[in-house]
Amino acid sequence: MCEEKTMHTDTQHSASRKIHFGIRLALLAAALAVASAHAALASDNLTPNGAAPRKKLIGCGWGDSEATPATYLAHADKFDRCGLDGLLFRLKTRLPDGSLKMLFQIFDEEWRYEDFAPEVENLRKMTEHPGLRYNFIGSLRAPLKKRAAWDDDAVWARVAANMRVVARLARDGGCRGLSMDCEDYKKLRQFKRQPGEPPLEELRGLVRRRGAEVFRGVFEEFPDVTILSFWFLSLSPNWYGPDYGRKDMAALADGMEDLWPAFVNGILDVLPPTATLIDGNESYHCDADKNDFYRQASWIRNDLAALVDPANREKYARQMQVSTGMYLDMYVNPTNSPWYFPPKDGSRLETFRRNLAQALDAADEYLWIYSEKLQFIEWDDDYPLQKACQRETLEHRLPGLSDLMAAQKDPDGFARERLAELKAEGMLTNLVSNATCKGGADGGVPKPFGFWRPTPKDGKAPVGTVGTDDAFGDGDSSSLCATGVDSGSFTLDVKGIVPGEYYLVSASAHGPGTSVTMSWRDAKHKYTGKTQYLALVGPAGDWRRGQVLMRAPPKATKASLTLNVHLAPDEKSHFDNICIYRLTYSTTTEGKDTTP
Repeated sequence: MCEEKTMHTDTQHSASRKIHFGIRLALLAAALAVASAHAALASDNLTPNGAAPRKKLIGCGWGDSEATPATYLAHADKFDRCGLDGLLFRLKTRLPDGSLKMLFQIFDEEWRYEDFAPEVENLRKMTEHPGLRYNFIGSLRAPLKKRAAWDDDAVWARVAANMRVVARLARDGGCRGLSMDCEDYKKLRQFKRQPGEPPLEELRGLVRRRGAEVFRGVFEEFPDVTILSFWFLSLSPNWYGPDYGRKDMAALADGMEDLWPAFVNGILDVLPPTATLIDGNESYHCDADKNDFYRQASWIRNDLAALVDPANREKYARQMQVSTGMYLDMYVNPTNSPWYFPPKDGSRLETFRRNLAQALDAADEYLWIYSEKLQFIEWDDDYPLQKACQRETLEHRLPGLSDLMAAQKDPDGFARERLAELKAEGMLTNLVSNATCKGGADGGVPKPFGFWRPTPKDGKAPVGTVGTDDAFGDGDSSSLCATGVDSGSFTLDVKGIVPGEYYLVSASAHGPGTSVTMSWRDAKHKYTGKTQYLALVGPAGDWRRGQVLMRAPPKATKASLTLNVHLAPDEKSHFDNICIYRLTYSTTTEGKDTTP
């Protein structure tokens, strides 16, 4: 009766390749394989009603500096369980002599497709895994050795050629696109006018031309590419930001002799309608309690548009998505670190949950999260890490993190998967003891349910009747029933709730004037956390079903469900199939992580 049905909609199609028909047919088959991979990405991107893309979490870790696509594949099952949808990484390959080669120094090296072509097949195979489906290969970054002269045609031709190579590799490997990072780590001031350079407006014209030159080849090789930049226009100095109110952005850029907006306008000049840009907005300090993620998103969409040439503003509005970079180390660092988020409700995981929820809501489609110290997965013991990295996983430091990320980005998908897993393991247990709502001998409200209604102000007896209907149910022959009750609620309390764990709550309703809400209570029976409604879905005049995935707040010990009716004297409504499933078993300290 109360068993949840599951559907698996994510499919990955791969085209077969038959080489015995000759080179041309092999090339055609390879092209079809790439198209199939991208078609699968597009299909997986749609929500059931097609209204908006499913939100996705993309991981970026300092610990995978030695990882090749083969390394990721060898650990793919672990990535599938860590809550991610894909990775940002610099493409690496092992040469015949065993040395590691990577796409890194774009200004100083010549990147050759043939050096990395052996990795294309593994890149494609990575996308067959849910945790590695949406991948972005590192591309353009600010110079690390010396500032590139804007009038040096040879340097910028090399950069453009390298960008064409990495775009082709990403396309052939079925990746979602490219990532880029133009933050000035070495303080070379690449995107600021320097003494002796042409006047600002003249120089900006050259910079804009370079932006178009560098990215024209990218869009020719990969027309539907998505480019996730750690910063697009949000790279402008922090004092441009929303904390300081609205300003004349163009005047500020002039005062700083900022060249970056000109370079971005060059990208927009050659951006085809099929491509997408993402401003990654690496604002690691954003706090949901201050609505920072919403404010930053508005700043990028609206205020920074002043830095865009009017001829490109339609492209900017349609094709520049908003994201945020979330720095996970802030939730595990010690209290004396300048990069530190304190606990909320006794848990730093709860701090992250609040920030993640708002960041996902503010983002258009992608959110990227990164760690410099800890790892998304447990690497093999012989896997080399950078000196600054630790082998400890983020999940170990913040128990429940992986489930939280998976549940927050896609509640329905997470619930389906966990229900199927628990059922297969024989651990799926409905915490409601009388889920089918079978009545007692007297036909009254059966245990463990109760019924509450307000006391009439005029002192008259309450109107209407409540109890069970043993001849009508949602797939069975029994249900809770209310007739002519102007206002009231069937109630249910379930004990043994574990703070920090996820619960799936569902119920069926039939008839007018019905709603279902789910709340939490603490040990003193006081409400804690937020109450949520279950959206009842189904055709009018038939059974409608609603469900909601909820994380028990830190002080919760009971789940409190109310099945509400507001009826006219001649109206009748029913409830049935009441289910509360515990979906996760990750918390080891009753909802409180062990990070100070």
